[in-house]
Amino acid sequence: MDKKKLLDSLAGGLIVSCQSQPGDIIHEEGRTVVTMAKAAAWAGAVAIRANSPEQIAAIHEAVDLPIIGLWKIKFDTEPDFIMTPDLDSAKAVYKAGAAIIALDCQVVLAPGGKRRRVDLIPLVKKEIPDALIFADVATLEDAKAALEFGADIIAPTLFGYTPQTIDKEPPDWRGFAALCELCKGKAKVIMEGHIYTPEDAIKALYLGAHAVVVGSAITRPQLIAKRFVDLMGGLKPEADWRKSEQAWTGVETKSKE
Repeated sequence: MDKKKLLDSLAGGLIVSCQSQPGDIIHEEGRTVVTMAKAAAWAGAVAIRANSPEQIAAIHEAVDLPIIGLWKIKFDTEPDFIMTPDLDSAKAVYKAGAAIIALDCQVVLAPGGKRRRVDLIPLVKKEIPDALIFADVATLEDAKAALEFGADIIAPTLFGYTPQTIDKEPPDWRGFAALCELCKGKAKVIMEGHIYTPEDAIKALYLGAHAVVVGSAITRPQLIAKRFVDLMGGLKPEADWRKSEQAWTGVETKSKE
């Protein structure tokens, strides 16, 4: 499938994020994410979002849907993990079966401080020309830079997880509408992050989303249950499912080269 046909195939559809990491209650190596992906395909999802070459390859073998691939890596010098931080990781997820490569496209510095994270886009486009570039951003500033470098898809995936946005209540519908307006005619916008109901997904489409990614609300039953428990208990400060959703475990750690 060429790039245009692939983009067109996502229009108006649901993309399910199928991820499982060591430490997750539901994690069973080589099984959990494949079961998630099969369930999503049965339901009519148009694509899968998956993390790490191993899980991408397992899903690619089991399910005939396009895969948005990423690789979450935690560097020992960085405060947070980075999604697909370098060219080698991008090549690995592409080789595993991802036709769409998701990159952390913030304007903040990449590990080592020699370039911004968003600066990876032209390198990947040059080395892997057949792949679509999915830019994960947190702010409109990030989105503008990703557009300049030719990202095919832009999503506010990182909103609510970065120092600039951590204190803001997601989803930011006003900001998402501005993102859609910014990218009109230049790149597709996909809504990702903190979508918990079909009504929210429909709202995103109405505001201009090309498609919608849903993860925790579908594929992380422990968080679905915790959301019920926390809300039914009055959402006490010590019982907040959002904090659990933001806590990532089992991310590969690398030393800065």
